[in-house]
Amino acid sequence: MRVVTAFFLAVLASTAYGEAETRYLAGVDLGSKGAKGALFYFAQEPDGPAERVVYGRTINHKLVSSMNGEQFTEAGIEDAADAVKDLIDEMKARAKKEGFQQVEYFVVGSSGVAKGKNKADLVVAIKKASGIDIEFVSAKREGYYGLISSVPPRRRNVALYVDIGSGNTKLGCLVGSSDLADFRDAEIPFGLLSLRNLAAEENSADLVAGIQKVVKEKLRPAYERESLDTPCLRNRQRIYWTGGAAWATATFMHPERSLRPYVVITKQDLDAFASRLNDGSWNQKPLEYSFPADASAGRQKEVRDKAEQDRNDVMNTFVREDLLSGIAIVKSVLGASNPSAILQFVRSGNYLYGYAREKFKEDRDLDDPDN
Repeated sequence: MRVVTAFFLAVLASTAYGEAETRYLAGVDLGSKGAKGALFYFAQEPDGPAERVVYGRTINHKLVSSMNGEQFTEAGIEDAADAVKDLIDEMKARAKKEGFQQVEYFVVGSSGVAKGKNKADLVVAIKKASGIDIEFVSAKREGYYGLISSVPPRRRNVALYVDIGSGNTKLGCLVGSSDLADFRDAEIPFGLLSLRNLAAEENSADLVAGIQKVVKEKLRPAYERESLDTPCLRNRQRIYWTGGAAWATATFMHPERSLRPYVVITKQDLDAFASRLNDGSWNQKPLEYSFPADASAGRQKEVRDKAEQDRNDVMNTFVREDLLSGIAIVKSVLGASNPSAILQFVRSGNYLYGYAREKFKEDRDLDDPDN
């Protein structure tokens, strides 16, 4: 059964001459664990650019979890193609209901999915199911698009971007301008799902011990090799973190910030959440909120409603072992780079956003509350 979760994507763009115009896009990000769809439009309004998100949904699939070695299985390909078709069909229906004209539909395959040896079969299946040709992004471009969608322009020369996906982890930093040519990247071949699966092979009786062994013997050395000749991967003052483990940590450790675009995650937060995951208590207690004294009752209700929705969505999307893997990865990155760096979860960060933004050459300064 596919698990459906909310997916939020902030986007915006402008016309070449600053004239008012609205553009519509409907994109599907086909990742290792799920297909994420977003219908949105770009608008240049009198007071400046504004984004309007109309539809967002994620459908989990078994494309990677059912792989036979490096080959996608027929069942996995069919499941992923069905997920893409469902999202495209729903976005077309929503676009028609909204009266949107000339919507551009596109499907982008993540760098993790692109590694499947028989991805040509997947391309055919996606085209047959949805009528759309899928494009794949490299890990470098995925990291770059993720960075420009997540990091405020004024922070880019002091920031490290980390995206822990299901199949791999992308890292990157800019040295110079905000162009791809100045993007220094690294890829660790471990993500929530791939690390969990490898850990099970190492120690099926004790998955936590298996994760710790893989991290020590394979993950940390891999990152150290990748970052040895790229100083910005080790010396940045701020780390912007995206992916399911980041979302889960922010949700369970700081539910009172459920409406904030950025959430600071401390080392104590990581240790506390890891401890709860280890003993299985992470989802057994109600969320605990810490509101400022001047927070109105209405605002508190809005925050609680969103946090409870996120809590349910996290539990419908990830198992404990997935999140343990993600915490282990980010702690390894922190330990090998800058343990004193400010770590922030980016709620709207996603490479699909950067991919769309690149199409329209629009930039902006994101709402980073930690100025």
